Amino acid sequence: MNVQLLSKHFPELNGLSDTERSSILQRAHERAYAPERKLYHWRRNVVSLVCITAVALFIALIAGPALSISRPTTGAIIMVVVLPAFMVIRQRQYIGQLRPEVQAITRDRL
Repeated sequence: MNVQLLSKHFPELNGLSDTERSSILQRAHERAYAPERKLYHWRRNVVSLVCITAVALFIALIAGPALSISRPTTGAIIMVVVLPAFMVIRQRQYIGQLRPEVQAITRDRL
């Protein structure tokens, strides 16, 4: 886990040292992805997979031919627009799952 990249999303940790910040983020990750939440994350991953597959198939099979876009261009649109957008959305979801845990840990710490 890259603490430097994650710490910009948690300004409440800016006053802490790197080791404390890393420790808090590691504990928050462990709490957010605890074994009792495994089914929740599995379902969320399956829903994400279905959504990205549906969008890619829609673009490849319906939107591309309807707009007379060539197959290589349609594939490039999927790779340049859809996949990075999916990664950004998943990163925001990850940070959203960590945020309540980080807040709980910092609240308990004070």
